[in-house]
Amino acid sequence: MRLGVIAEGKADIAVIKAILKVLMGVDGSDVIQLRPSEQLDETDLNAMNFSNWNLVLESCGDNDLLDAYFENLEEEALLIVQIDTAERGEKGYDIPEPQRTKHTDWAEYSLQLRNKVVEKIAFIVPETYRSRIAYAIAIEETDAWLIPLFDNTCKETAQYVNAKERLHNLIGKVGKKKNGYVDTDKKNLNYAAIGKELKKGLKDCRRKNKSLDLFCIELEDKLKNID
Repeated sequence: MRLGVIAEGKADIAVIKAILKVLMGVDGSDVIQLRPSEQLDETDLNAMNFSNWNLVLESCGDNDLLDAYFENLEEEALLIVQIDTAERGEKGYDIPEPQRTKHTDWAEYSLQLRNKVVEKIAFIVPETYRSRIAYAIAIEETDAWLIPLFDNTCKETAQYVNAKERLHNLIGKVGKKKNGYVDTDKKNLNYAAIGKELKKGLKDCRRKNKSLDLFCIELEDKLKNID
């Protein structure tokens, strides 16, 4: 089965690859990165090496890009679209969110917000390919999917508005082990390394983040249909 990804960033793709390894037994090197594409060297300035939420939405409606991926295949193909919801209120994204309060049911909140984003993206994707899309909609950020690896106290990590900052802080408290989760410049997290932990802890992370669980359920359902 051919698997492709359109995502906001390479960190998001690293997380998705870890999930695909657990659920589908797919090696990360077999996943086709449509956006951002894999940059071969520092001089390669191909526009497809860059991404953000706006470019994700743009790519979902790019007939040439999708035609090139889906056409002339001798095997089943699935395209994963990843997008965060942190910027949902910005012009061009324009997703009205469910209300956040101290009494919010975060699992239900995640479901409602995810459905709104899926509806938007499905409208953008050419109808021919809509059934071949799986939606990795992260509430608020993909980092929220990883928080349970380092925090046993939270029941639903979608409640954290600044998930990336919280994940940084949690990793900063794991002692010497944190060196394995941080890139050499000590500024950015090493998502490939954290992805290895996700492979071992995916079940627990799914229990504590509804948007992650919904993505995994969709992958599992599509895999059954193909089989």
